[in-house]
Amino acid sequence: MLPDKPIDLTEGNLLRNLIKLSIPIVLSNLLQMIYNVVDIFWLGKLGENAKGAVSVAGMSFPIVFFFLAIGIGLTTAGTALISQYKGSGQPEKLRHVVGQFTNILVIFFFIIILVNYNFSKNILRLLNTPSSIFTDANSYFSIILYAMPFMIIFKAFQSFARGLGDTITPLKIQAVAIGINVVVDPLLIFGVGFFPKLGVTGAAIATFSARAMAGILSIVMVLRKFKILMPRIENIKPDFSMLKKILNISLPASLGMSMTSLGFIILQGFVNTFGTLVISAFSIGKRLMSIFMIPSMGFSKALEAIVGQNLGARNAKRAEESLWLTLKVVAVIMLVGGSIIFFFGGQLTQIFIKDQQVFILGQRMTKVIAVAAFVFSMVFVIFGVFNGSGHTKFVMFFNIARLWLFRLPFVFILSGEVLALDIFRTGIFKTIFTTLAKPLAEHPYDAVWWAMLFSNVLVLIIAFISFKSGKWKKAKIYD
Repeated sequence: MLPDKPIDLTEGNLLRNLIKLSIPIVLSNLLQMIYNVVDIFWLGKLGENAKGAVSVAGMSFPIVFFFLAIGIGLTTAGTALISQYKGSGQPEKLRHVVGQFTNILVIFFFIIILVNYNFSKNILRLLNTPSSIFTDANSYFSIILYAMPFMIIFKAFQSFARGLGDTITPLKIQAVAIGINVVVDPLLIFGVGFFPKLGVTGAAIATFSARAMAGILSIVMVLRKFKILMPRIENIKPDFSMLKKILNISLPASLGMSMTSLGFIILQGFVNTFGTLVISAFSIGKRLMSIFMIPSMGFSKALEAIVGQNLGARNAKRAEESLWLTLKVVAVIMLVGGSIIFFFGGQLTQIFIKDQQVFILGQRMTKVIAVAAFVFSMVFVIFGVFNGSGHTKFVMFFNIARLWLFRLPFVFILSGEVLALDIFRTGIFKTIFTTLAKPLAEHPYDAVWWAMLFSNVLVLIIAFISFKSGKWKKAKIYD
């Protein structure tokens, strides 16, 4: 039975607690992914404009995720601190944590609005956005970005509730929001009944409406069900000691996630140079990868709460046992899902766009994705230990290394793009890099997927070594 109220994670059967927490998070993440999948699904039915429409939604995702990543990073401290204070028996600290979070998030919201109003077109130009889809891309991107404050409010509430051991309430909110998106999306894209036919803009408006509802319902839940989290005036008054504690956990997480998303923006710019066919396939590949990763993400987030509460209760042994258990469960799930992606990936791309060229590209792409995602699922579970303990600097390093030290260099080496630099056009460098790029010479954009695999393997090795060092075992509330 799923938990409909906060639960004590410092006692009871570990597997039972893990499953109780994880299933609602997995379902919630699945619903979150449907936001973008629904857009791409319906936009892929726009006839001759399908590829361009899907490209708009796909290429906007990494830009939006850049800002979302900062916000999600800020809320990471929510789960860590709320769970640790709950585990240590300090409920009076909960309102104070939420109150100080409110100050940080308000500032973040103003920054998003200012960036969107002044720089949205410039950002799209930097990404080499094709002129044929620039207008639609700007409209879609701007509307989705204005929905960001509502999304962050929901993510903050989700992190607080998760820290208390309640994962079912955020799931209910997510279900209502996605219901709105599923219903409104086709109405505004195709102009059903008295609704105007807005195409790409309609998809953005539908998503905005859904995310606004999620944010509003989150506030309502705090007022009605989670009054223990409702800050008073004195809790909102800046407390630099608590703000420092929050930012020490949040900023590394935000920096790591934002640098990761910035790396994805650079990858998007690389993909955009190959035209709408490759952009469409890349967009579909990212969605499949995201869907495939949902179980490991859900179990990792549940692990954060378990680790946080047990470290707060000074029970590091139980926290470590939860990590090994989570790795085993996720490995089994990912082997099943990975097999489906590996053998039927080409067919899965046809759900979004029935195009033979996309099918052929998708067959190659998904075989690599299946293996790369399995490896990264193990990494993501280990992330849960560091996030739950509040040691987010480790995760920041892993995320930055994965994209900037490993994946981006691999992309430009394996695709042969590195040979465009004068220093590598002659001598031994030319010989080495020409040889490395030769296997993908016919399809250089496939370097994106192979680089993903190589970078994930390297980060898994580093993350495991860091975990074994044991430095994560001290809860941040005791610093």
